[in-house]
Amino acid sequence: MRIGLLASTGGMLDSFFIEIAESWRSRGHTVSFGAGTPMVSAQATVIPGLSRRPDPRMVRALAGLRHWSDREDLDVIVTNSATASALVRLAGTRAPVVYFCHGLHWNEAHSIGDRIWPVIERMLLPRTAGVISLNSDDRRWFARHLDGSRHLHLPAGVGLDLADYPIRELPDGPLRLCWIGEFSTRKRPHLALDTASELYRRGTDFHLEMLGEGTFRTQIRAEIADRGLAGIVTAEGPGDAAAALSRSHALLHTAQWEGLPRVMLESLSIGRRSYAFDVKGVRDIPLAQLTADGDSPGLAARIVADWDSGRLREPLVFDRAVLDYSHAATGIRQFLPTFIDVASTTPTAQTDPHVE
Repeated sequence: MRIGLLASTGGMLDSFFIEIAESWRSRGHTVSFGAGTPMVSAQATVIPGLSRRPDPRMVRALAGLRHWSDREDLDVIVTNSATASALVRLAGTRAPVVYFCHGLHWNEAHSIGDRIWPVIERMLLPRTAGVISLNSDDRRWFARHLDGSRHLHLPAGVGLDLADYPIRELPDGPLRLCWIGEFSTRKRPHLALDTASELYRRGTDFHLEMLGEGTFRTQIRAEIADRGLAGIVTAEGPGDAAAALSRSHALLHTAQWEGLPRVMLESLSIGRRSYAFDVKGVRDIPLAQLTADGDSPGLAARIVADWDSGRLREPLVFDRAVLDYSHAATGIRQFLPTFIDVASTTPTAQTDPHVE
């Protein structure tokens, strides 16, 4: 097969698809990357006008997407991220489009955006050859609107290279927590501070390390001082997620909704529990400790109970092998021929010791 992998930004392809692409290539398939910005880990075709967020200039991307598909003589396009996925389905490429949905962009249909996005997605489905979903809420939505043969569900998402996230011993000393993500409206970092304030009020000896970048980081740093949490909570910017998880007892996650939060899978792989709110995508993470959405005092109470009982000092029992990226690589590779002429695209198989 000649597979096109498309995302709004090259960074998304760098983060999620390098290992999967290499496993397909080792089986004799050809993989071509396309994105609105360059990649770091591989060469990608940069599509003018393609960006992460909707913009009037993105109309320019339609012709670029058709040109990329024709030039690479693609058999199928696997598309990720909302903007790129909408545009490539509108572009009318000759290659069928499979939407790798990292998360439908609505939650409980309360906001105007939550009502508009389902309408848009319904309109795009006739232009969609197949869909790959990651969480139970999105799986149910697609099941109502799409034939089951055109739908693949991956409960562990794109998976991880487990060698990058080996099991680590729990740290000694006081409770250490980490929060890893974008300082943005959807990730709700202020709720991490609400949780930290409640832990402090309860007299818990702890440290919260907040890792990431984004619009609200400056505001969060000021709020840390205003709440009297200086030295207890830090937000120094981006960093090594695996290292932060390794020096923590647990992950704190506060997003409004997710597709399937990769950082929570990374936490599982290293052997760390996660504490979060019961929202779309998050509720699908194995062993996650959940409280009602927005209930920061309740989340803090759960953390304190597990710390005082010693549970947070105990090794996490979980079969991390289910998180390996090989499951996604194999599942997608076997799914894609459903939509193309297999006889004309069967490669000469080569051995990939990591992928069955």
